[in-house]
Formats: sequence, structure tokens, C-alpha cells
Amino acid sequence: MKKTRKIKNILCIILATLFLVACQVENDNYAGDTLSVPEDTLSSSDVAKADGPETKDASSSNQENDMTKTIKPDHPYGAGVFSWDHLPDDEDIQCLVSNNITEIYQYIKPEYSDEEIVSFLGRMSDKGIDVYILDGEPTWSYQENLRYAEAVIDRIAYINNYVSKRERILGVVYDIEPYVLDKWHSTPQLIMDEYIENIKALRDKIERRSYNIEMCVCVPYSFDLMGYQEHLHSLIDSSDQVLVLNYNKANEIEDIRTEMEMAYELGKRIVTVYELQPGLLSQTNNSVTYYKDGLGAIKTSYDNMLSAYEGKKLGIAYHTMDCLKILSERQ
Repeated sequence: MKKTRKIKNILCIILATLFLVACQVENDNYAGDTLSVPEDTLSSSDVAKADGPETKDASSSNQENDMTKTIKPDHPYGAGVFSWDHLPDDEDIQCLVSNNITEIYQYIKPEYSDEEIVSFLGRMSDKGIDVYILDGEPTWSYQENLRYAEAVIDRIAYINNYVSKRERILGVVYDIEPYVLDKWHSTPQLIMDEYIENIKALRDKIERRSYNIEMCVCVPYSFDLMGYQEHLHSLIDSSDQVLVLNYNKANEIEDIRTEMEMAYELGKRIVTVYELQPGLLSQTNNSVTYYKDGLGAIKTSYDNMLSAYEGKKLGIAYHTMDCLKILSERQ
């Protein structure tokens, strides 16, 4: 009897000890001061959350982030959006996620602080959206104004030194459009020559400084139709990818054929851009913008283009974010 009772006592002690150990381990797991995660894998908001116990709201936010990361884009070669007016707010971000946007071309106003930009980069990174800085003026076609275009890539390189690897700005999108200059009507060839030299100089600077950022340019669908095929080839060759402002709804597939063939030859990605702004409805007899047609019509158009250029890197982009949000709300 004594032997049996002794064995039972020993078993009770062992079980009690195991219970106490398990409780201590559980407490340690929830102790905020023992959490250790490499900072370079976190956004600034994530680092702040790691300093204390996780709240119910934070847990829900993390679950939401995990859900958005599992969304598979409907676009096989990515989808972008132009954002000129402001940094995306919560409603804008929801619009980007619901439309499976994979990259944003964001204009950075001079008054934005570094802190605002870093916060924006963290929010985009949390949603798995690549960031390109969008900028450009027609006058940047002139050699005397090259410094303004250079300043954009210098600032990108500066910001990238202060954020984690996953939050870095991926590249620059130059929307320069020399054909809207007043002098274009009298000396288009000279302007194009100067513009191309500037683009080559920017490419050279990026490589010489080892900035490790992509350089992208916007081009109209009509450069080849104007007789500037050699200039167009130089633009595509100097860029990592080209965004074609394919604003002619009646002939979208053919209007982009020359650009597509050149890009395929050079191993580059082409992005076909859809105009969504309503201001062009009256001036162009609805031949340019999809504001009235809606996102369904864009999907049909893009699917047809993918079929026509099967196997070629043809991405899609929307101009602009504000209009994409309006059209999304109509669905």
C-alpha cells in the first residue's frame, strides 16, 4: 500500500511540475520584452507593434494583411495605376487591393516630408504593391533641364538608403511628353533628338552611380506613326520598361504593335495604359477615355490584347487612381 501511495505521490509531483513549466513557457511567449524579430523584415508600423502585447485590432489587421497577400492578380504581367494628386489613403488602398494592383506610379510633391514618404512605402509594402516615383514635365526634354529629371533619381536613391529592402522604391516613371511643347510644331526633330539624349544620360547616371532602380518612360502610341521609329527604339532600349499611352479605343491592338515587337526583341516589358478621366469625353467624342464604358470594357479590351500578343510581356495600367476608385464603386 505504502509503495503504491508513494508512486502516486511521485506522479502527482511530476504532473504538477510539468503544469508549472507549461505555464511559464506560455507566459514567456506572451512577454513583450522577449519578442525578437529582425527589424529589416518589418515595416515601421510592424516594429512599433512588436514593442508591446498584440491587441485584438492589431491581430485582425495582421489577418487582413495575410489575406491580401494571398490574392492572385488577374493580370499575368502586372497591373499599375498612376497617382498624381495625393498619397493613397485607406479608401484608395482598398481600391488598389480589390483591383489587384501590383504597382503604383506615385507623384511625390515637393512638400511631402521624408517621414510621409517612408510611411507610404511601408503601407504599400504591407499590401505587396511595388512603388515607382512618377514625375516629368515636357520641358525636361531640353538638355538645360536635365538636372530636374536627375534630381528625381537622386531623391529615390537617398530614400532607399533609409528603408528596409522590401520597402524600397523600385524605380522611376518619367512622363515627359515632348510633343505638347509649343516648339514641337516647328522643330520636332531637334526636340526628339535632345529628349533621347537626356533619356540616355539618365540611364547612364543610374548605372554609373549603381542606384539599382528601374527607369521607365511613358510614350504615346503614335511615335512610330509620326516617323520616329528610331527614337522609339532608343527609348525602349534605354528603359527597363515602357508605358504606352494607348489612348485610341478604336485601334488599341494595332497601335501598340510596333512597340510590342521592339520590346519583345529587346526583352522588355510593355505596359498598355488605359485613360479613365472624364474630362476628355466631349473633346474626343469618347474615343479616348473609358470613363463611361467602365472597368468591364477595359477587361474585355485587355483580354483581347493578351490574346493578340500571346506570350509577350504586356502589362496593364490605369490613369488615374482617383478615376479607378470612381469606376470601381460603380460595379
